[in-house]
Amino acid sequence: MKGPLDVAVITGLSGSGKSTAIHALEDLDYYCIDNLPAVLIPRFMDLCEGSEEISRVALGVDSRARTFLEELPRALVEVR
Repeated sequence: MKGPLDVAVITGLSGSGKSTAIHALEDLDYYCIDNLPAVLIPRFMDLCEGSEEISRVALGVDSRARTFLEELPRALVEVR
């Protein structure tokens, strides 16, 4: 039986090293998605939980967008 997902959320402004962190996590066998809109995070997590192959996920999200700042807290609460 598969255990709970290991999830990392990488966020920051342009030039803060998000892509570098995502690439490092890919090397550690995380399934990585960059620039996923916050409203899609709960559905994406549902899909990952249904997968036998995915156990570790890293999400790269850009914090510059206003909608991101409004939607991310709700999305993360929903996934918990």
